[in-house]
Amino acid sequence: MTNETFSVKEFEKKYVARLEDRTLDWNVLKFQEEIDPKYKRAQMRYIGRGATANNDSNVITAEHFTLSTMVLPPGCIGPLHLHDDVEEVFFILEGEVTALIQEVGKDEVHEINLKARDCISSPPGVHRGIRNDGDTEARMLVMLGAVKPNLPTYPEGSALEELRKQRAKEREAIIKG
Repeated sequence: MTNETFSVKEFEKKYVARLEDRTLDWNVLKFQEEIDPKYKRAQMRYIGRGATANNDSNVITAEHFTLSTMVLPPGCIGPLHLHDDVEEVFFILEGEVTALIQEVGKDEVHEINLKARDCISSPPGVHRGIRNDGDTEARMLVMLGAVKPNLPTYPEGSALEELRKQRAKEREAIIKG
């Protein structure tokens, strides 16, 4: 932009994502819900595609991280998963949730209660998940610290991990697009 005339209209087109142009995507994680209905949740992408790499032309192109909102219905869970390459942040906007943290190679799952405007950052290499124990929807921001994070893994031997292995090739084809 340094040699060109600055255009606020072009800037807005490239760098502004409006709620009115977004829809909740209940299908992006549907593969998890098909394993267990308690994994039902929706994502609304703003910056980047996230780890699922869904081709969403309606997002701001990520340069360093991804940002989306997530809706977690009452009784539902974002299952334990591990990002080996990136930290993941959950910032609770509405509701109360329980963050689930598990060290690799350990059996114990630690629970941390989070309320509105609480935040948790999980570093790479730590299993993390989130559960809505309340009777209202929880809404949160989810940020991943890379433009195209690796697809997360799930606990070894789980149905989700077996499905992840199958979907890994599909994801690479989407990214190469």
